[in-house]
Amino acid sequence: MCGITGIVTRNSDEIGELLVRCSSKLTYRGYDSVGVAAVRNGIVDLRKDVGTVDEVNKLLGLSQMKGDRGIAQLRWATYGAPTKVNAQPHFGCEEVFYGAHNGNIHNYVEYKKELLETGHIVRSENDGELCVHAVDKYYEETGDMFEAVRKSTDDLHGAFAYAVGRADEPEIYAVKMGSSLVAGVANEATIVSSDLPSVLPLTNNVIYLADGEMLVLTHDDVKVFRIEDGKQLDRKPELSNVDARAAEKGGYPHFMLKEINEQPKVVQDVMGVLEGQHSDEWIKMFADASRHFLVACGSSYNASIVGTYYFNRLAGIPIIHGLGGQFDLMYGQTMNEDSLSILVSQSGETKDIMNVLKRVKEKNLGKTLGILNVIGSTLMFESDSYIPMACGYEVSVPATKTYYSQSIIFAYLAAKLGEYNGHIDPSEARSFVGMLKNDLPRLTQETIDRTGILAKNLARTMLDVKDLYCLGYGFTDGVAREGALKIKEICYNHCEGMYSSEFKHGPLSIVTKNYPVIFATTPEDSWMVINHINEVRARYGRTIIVGEHEEKLEPYIDNKHDYLIVPKSDVLINPILDVIPLQLLSYFLSVDLGINPDLPRNLSKTLTVD
Repeated sequence: MCGITGIVTRNSDEIGELLVRCSSKLTYRGYDSVGVAAVRNGIVDLRKDVGTVDEVNKLLGLSQMKGDRGIAQLRWATYGAPTKVNAQPHFGCEEVFYGAHNGNIHNYVEYKKELLETGHIVRSENDGELCVHAVDKYYEETGDMFEAVRKSTDDLHGAFAYAVGRADEPEIYAVKMGSSLVAGVANEATIVSSDLPSVLPLTNNVIYLADGEMLVLTHDDVKVFRIEDGKQLDRKPELSNVDARAAEKGGYPHFMLKEINEQPKVVQDVMGVLEGQHSDEWIKMFADASRHFLVACGSSYNASIVGTYYFNRLAGIPIIHGLGGQFDLMYGQTMNEDSLSILVSQSGETKDIMNVLKRVKEKNLGKTLGILNVIGSTLMFESDSYIPMACGYEVSVPATKTYYSQSIIFAYLAAKLGEYNGHIDPSEARSFVGMLKNDLPRLTQETIDRTGILAKNLARTMLDVKDLYCLGYGFTDGVAREGALKIKEICYNHCEGMYSSEFKHGPLSIVTKNYPVIFATTPEDSWMVINHINEVRARYGRTIIVGEHEEKLEPYIDNKHDYLIVPKSDVLINPILDVIPLQLLSYFLSVDLGINPDLPRNLSKTLTVD
């Protein structure tokens, strides 16, 4: 949530253009409001308003702002409504201090009260303003900006990162206390940002930060310090091989459609990672653990449901899967030093996942295996081992290719673990891994090609639908939940995803004539799903089927476009493919409804709040 970008440069004419160009790469983190603070000749020019980067830039001329340093922020509202006064950056008591943050300040109410009682002028209801005032407060005491920034973190409780400066000093300072932060060193310019995508337009010489560290940026250097004692750390820039052009649409109308179409390549890339030198280490972590916990949120949680079926079927082990936010309360007391926690987060910064990671480490509750997409994230650095999703950028807010990669990772690990512990024959394991590597890229492309037009035609018949269900059985349980999530996220329609045999235990009462219910199925389970389809059709509901073509399923649809047919494949490959028609259906329905699927209202890609 939220994205900050701070830049210090020798050139005093281009700071607005640089900040707009770089911070626009963080649009997926927030687009409720946008602001830029630019410093020139000791004066801060602060412009901000509600809207996207493009909208506010057009309104206020952000890219025309002059100065040799500045901070931009894209906001996803938590504390305080999305209004102009709550937009960031903020001033301190006087317009000499300026700064912005991402994350949450948990002691917002009491600290704001303390600041007001001691004479601070707090103008907004946004917790980010308190970061600037905390620095302002300690600067009054010390007269030293470095010490003021360092001491400010004692007052601020939560998970956050912020960038701050003074108009009469040439540096920008930044701290990382639980939220993501990365820096870069270019020719005569430096940058600090919430995420790598906004650094790469300026440089690929990158410095990753750990929690409890702070930065001092000048136009030609980035120095890293430990907040606890102020000691300077030896942190050299690393050359990033990520291609900044990967964050462009490449001719597609939306990033979401581009990322759906990148899934065949994702299969190849993630299989390359999985068959690399660390695979034996990951399997041994599973084998050595007495209990296995799979923790995720959102789309990653839906993928983890699919994963539990793979681990049961191929490895013969129970996986306890849970949502990050409820995990400790539901399972925390059942963990021990021999446990393995598989922590899944696209960003590697998801706060609910970081909370679990922190507890496991503090209480010595076993090993942690991170599954993540963002290299340089906290989850990558803090886990005992990690598996990259190998998806490159996923810019669109709704997850598509990261969900796809996670499903493949779980399937692969389950097969290799099953071979290791003898649950399945080695030849069976090798055959399945071979299908993932050699057949799945082709089948993924065929599914996109085959179901694209079908999904587009189906979407046109659902423009007036505001309520529906998406049901799965067995392996397609998580698939159906993911399809429902996509429709909710980007179509703003209520779509409930659930296990199909549970539908008769209450929700069936909602079905009336032509009420739509989507069924995701496999040939292995369709005999059971037909029973559940009949329960809907007996109430004159409309049934839509996603899966391989089966003659026995044809009588249960009324229109050709109500059967989204995926290519024939192995029964264990089919559940991976079944999600693609649902991704495409949600995409085309969103576009037909006039919604930008990349930037659905109220949502953010990276959630660093509780």
